[in-house]
Amino acid sequence: MSAAVRSPKHPARGFCAALAVLAFSISTPGARASIRVDGTDYDSAGSFAASLGMKTFWSKPKETLVLQSPWTRLELDADSREARLNGIRLLLGDATVISRGELQISDTDEELFLGPILSTRRIRGAVPGARTIVVDAGHGGKDTGTLNKKLKYEEKNVVMTRDSDTFIPLENRPALAKRVHADLFVSIHFNAISNASITGAETYVLTPRGQHSTGADGRQPADIQANPGDAFDAWNSILGYRVHKHVITDLKSFDRGLKRARFVVLRELPCPGILVEGGYLTNDAEARRIASPEWRARLARAITDGIIEYRDVLDQARGK
Repeated sequence: MSAAVRSPKHPARGFCAALAVLAFSISTPGARASIRVDGTDYDSAGSFAASLGMKTFWSKPKETLVLQSPWTRLELDADSREARLNGIRLLLGDATVISRGELQISDTDEELFLGPILSTRRIRGAVPGARTIVVDAGHGGKDTGTLNKKLKYEEKNVVMTRDSDTFIPLENRPALAKRVHADLFVSIHFNAISNASITGAETYVLTPRGQHSTGADGRQPADIQANPGDAFDAWNSILGYRVHKHVITDLKSFDRGLKRARFVVLRELPCPGILVEGGYLTNDAEARRIASPEWRARLARAITDGIIEYRDVLDQARGK
């Protein structure tokens, strides 16, 4: 299925509805690179688009390249990690470059990020069924997480998916997912920053091996280390995009992007997983919204709808 970024129409279902989630090691096909920059292999965005049946044109000459199909619009900024897919902000693992008069995308971003989101035929291996979801409420107990002292809000208390206020060490969270044979892991948090005017939501997937995380300015020693969660890079990208799209559009949140990080809870996962930062407690207006049970129910529904779409993508990948 080429460039299949569509939104299946389904009635709302429960948060723990049975999902079909992939849990196997991905075999990534080796892409033939046209150029190499600082040790990173790149291929032309034109070739990538053609493989998906998409057309390309510059909306701003040598600044923004558009890859377009009847249902998909992917915008790539030149010499940047910024991209937008159907209006949703994505942060690439490697900055694009212009070479030989063409915009080039790194092979890793093609094979493990943009490619899987646009077409599951780029992912090899069987697509088994799955049932178990681990919902990880961030922080707890002695770890209060983000604070808004003026409004007396603590991150651990505003996450609606926690059954009890207990402290769980970070490394124990993916261990729990492994122990219960989880097929999907969703960690839910709220954000903080010194600039109280900042608002918005962001979603994180594990940084693929060999790339640097969104918050890093350049290469780090950890970039070359292998992690168990690396096996699910392609499916993490699909899950992250589907959930982030719903969080942004359904809640009308400011879009801070689908990003990459090597958080402990993502590195050690035995299954696909994401971490959602639903908003900023350090912004008083957003903190008041987060404190509302009605708003949190909307956030839960948005995450649920993204997971349902992800499940539907997996069904499509099986040929259903």
